[in-house]
Amino acid sequence: MERRLVVLAASALIVAAVLVSAWITGQFTTPAVDRAHGYVSELAARDQPWTRLFRVSDGLAGLACVSGVLLLPRTAREWRGWLAVAAFGLFTLASGVFPLDCAALSDPVCGLREPSWSHRAHTLAAALSTVCGLAAMVLLGARWRSWVSWLFTWLSVAATLLTVGALAAGQGVGIAHRAQLTMFAIWLVYAALHLLVSDDHQTPVPNLAPAPISRAHDARPTPPAPGIAPGIAPGAAGEAAAGVPPYADLGEVLAAGPGMALNAGPGVALGAVAGVPPGTGARGRAPGMRPDFGAVDGYGPPHVVEQGTGPAVLITAGAAGAWFHWDAVAAQLGRRHRVIRFDRPGLGLSPRSPAPPTLYAEVARLAALAPAHPEQVTVVAHGVACWHAEAFARLHPLCVAGLVLVAPACARERRPLALARSAGRWLPALGGTWGATALARLIGPPAHRLFAGCSDPAGVYSMGKVPAAVVGEWLARRDMAADLHRLREEKPVPGVAVTVISTGGRDACQERLARDLAAELVRLPAVGRQVPLEAPEAIVDAVSGLRGSSAGGTTSTWRSGAPGDPGTRPW
Repeated sequence: MERRLVVLAASALIVAAVLVSAWITGQFTTPAVDRAHGYVSELAARDQPWTRLFRVSDGLAGLACVSGVLLLPRTAREWRGWLAVAAFGLFTLASGVFPLDCAALSDPVCGLREPSWSHRAHTLAAALSTVCGLAAMVLLGARWRSWVSWLFTWLSVAATLLTVGALAAGQGVGIAHRAQLTMFAIWLVYAALHLLVSDDHQTPVPNLAPAPISRAHDARPTPPAPGIAPGIAPGAAGEAAAGVPPYADLGEVLAAGPGMALNAGPGVALGAVAGVPPGTGARGRAPGMRPDFGAVDGYGPPHVVEQGTGPAVLITAGAAGAWFHWDAVAAQLGRRHRVIRFDRPGLGLSPRSPAPPTLYAEVARLAALAPAHPEQVTVVAHGVACWHAEAFARLHPLCVAGLVLVAPACARERRPLALARSAGRWLPALGGTWGATALARLIGPPAHRLFAGCSDPAGVYSMGKVPAAVVGEWLARRDMAADLHRLREEKPVPGVAVTVISTGGRDACQERLARDLAAELVRLPAVGRQVPLEAPEAIVDAVSGLRGSSAGGTTSTWRSGAPGDPGTRPW
């Protein structure tokens, strides 16, 4: 998909070059504009017969230029140059929106009039577009290190100096200005061709082969039983094979067991941590160690944070969630448990996945991060991630000690949309474009503070991959819900302790889920959807209560009161 985006971006730049050159034929339709001594922009002056045609051409040229930059996948150290190209497009658009009042150099009477604000705005926009165009040539030429690029750059600079000199002399402005615009158009075509032949804007996709998970140095994997592949839990091989639907593609293949990662999005070595040197392993990382931000852009293994010792607890965040939203929960659970947090592809500090999200890919991710058999894990899930946790428990019941489903999303049965699937295939690549980065930096931090009510310590919501991942997961909801309903029909309810934490008022869907899973339903009437931030103690207590709980189907209400009050469970 990234290659297609590069082709679209290059095509947009070529379209911009063609539209910028509309004056070549259009100048013969307006004989009142002096071709030797008049500005090209005088063709679009308000008093000229074809003003609307040339204004539309300039506006569309600017939009095409900006669109090409927005669709272009990010490349290191080129952002200044492409920002200048985008600014060139914006100022070209502005020059089309705000035309000259009249042919300033071709019509002697025009200079006697008081210029309007539109006339002044056009003059300023034209000057700034020239400056930005030259800056883009210099900045990208320095990055590309091509003599052809520098040749066009110096020719453009020379044409610009000639235009300024001709304007000062009052002669030959039209010829110099036309030479300048010609060089700008040629450079746009050259930049498009450079994109098509260069590999700088294509992120390597990881190998699709199965990848074993790295463990801590003190981990002792169980020797495989005869006839079972290494790393596959006894009994899990049959479950994995039975759990693969006949229509599954490579991105939906289930992990064969807790010790093997087939893919999470194709080819992702799921136990690894972004930024950990090869051979170190995800489990060998020091708690709180800051990941390598250079590994966040592109594709690669997910970001995993582990702390504490004891029974394993695996935390999976809700929609648009990141690992740091669970800091308070992990800090308390880490005193008695080994807490594993991770970011799904594109969220938090995890790189993008080359494939859209699916329910089976998320099950594979949880299976890969779970401890090796015979150790079991308690899965804490929030929102839509509760679907992943339930599917994981149904497909790998031997791996699960219990489930804590926090404000689970309702898996309504709705027909999956083909349009959503098609759009979802583009989103991983779109998350790496300059446009996604610009959008994230503009709205990401304020949107996160608005909905989460907390700061973003790592600046992850300023990354373009995050909004693309959020939209991708939202588009995949119908397919995930359909897969979950099929699993509910084919796989029995796991015989593990389950707690469903419901927030706000009574929710019929969450109550029905608690009955179907024979789970304890805990209500938090005074808490919003951000339970990990607003009531972390409730989640910690639910996890601690699972270990000794065997009875399901009960309901209790949490209130802010003293321990021991009727109907109150202590926080």
